[in-house]
Amino acid sequence: MESIIKTDKIRKYFHNRKRGHVIKACDDISLDLQQGKTLGLVGESGCGKTTVGRIIIRLLYPDSGTVLFKGINLTELSWKRIRPLRKNFQMIFQDSSAAFNPRMRVYDTLKEAIRLYGSFKAGEIREEIHNLTFRVNLHRGLLNHFVGNLSGGELKRLDIARVLSIHPEFIIADEPLSLLDMSIQSQIVNLLLSVQQEENTTILFISHDLKMVRMLSHTVAVMYGGRIVEYALKSSITENPLHPYTTYLWNPKSSDLFIRFFESGCVYKNSCRLFHKKGFPLICSEKQPKLLEYEKGHYAACHFAGMSKARHVLAGYGGYNGKPG
Repeated sequence: MESIIKTDKIRKYFHNRKRGHVIKACDDISLDLQQGKTLGLVGESGCGKTTVGRIIIRLLYPDSGTVLFKGINLTELSWKRIRPLRKNFQMIFQDSSAAFNPRMRVYDTLKEAIRLYGSFKAGEIREEIHNLTFRVNLHRGLLNHFVGNLSGGELKRLDIARVLSIHPEFIIADEPLSLLDMSIQSQIVNLLLSVQQEENTTILFISHDLKMVRMLSHTVAVMYGGRIVEYALKSSITENPLHPYTTYLWNPKSSDLFIRFFESGCVYKNSCRLFHKKGFPLICSEKQPKLLEYEKGHYAACHFAGMSKARHVLAGYGGYNGKPG
């Protein structure tokens, strides 16, 4: 199947000069998004999911690595050259209020988006705007209101309407269901599914809602501490998770321990029950696990994932007794 977006080892570090800290928002992120499919990106707040999305559509520039859109290297393009391509990929923002001018009216906001990438007559634009507001369940009476007067849920629906007005090939949906009640959430989910089916749209679905990720995604990538720790088809990663963090996400326990160790080694070791259970093996503290393929199409970054396949890696390190855990 044709890939529409490919990222190869993208990195983005943020430096806090005042405190002397380095935040590794993205660390060697490689993803493959196929035409007409949905990749679910999950992980805790602050793990770098939104940063990945912003880098893919070039709202942020990576420190290293490449982002390919249909073979075009977006990281090499100037802002002027990339602007015509933006009609092909759009983002539903987690903070929708930051995506709009609060002093513009709702009608003018949608009109601006439609006219920017299409040639329509005034009557056609008006009809298109009415169709968009109906699709996202945004009341027509709000069209003459200022954007700054909308509620959080209304802003989210306006953000989705703005994205759909351009008919992009690729959509990054960053927490698109937040601030919406259950009835509206179901409408938006059905809308995304219908858009994908009708227009063969590719979606990167970023969410904390694992139920929605299971429902919408074809492939799931699990992110922790700026790294992809597991990556597989939805059926494989939900039925047979290989990484301890993925197992925790599907079946969370409030009694999980947390101890602050030094930063080298595995990014997840501080919260990993398996790390505690095995007596704090040195390999977890000293060596960052690579994202390896343990089963066909199923990748995990854990020294203890697929025990029978990982024993040769663990030989010679303290804390490993040669027996599966």
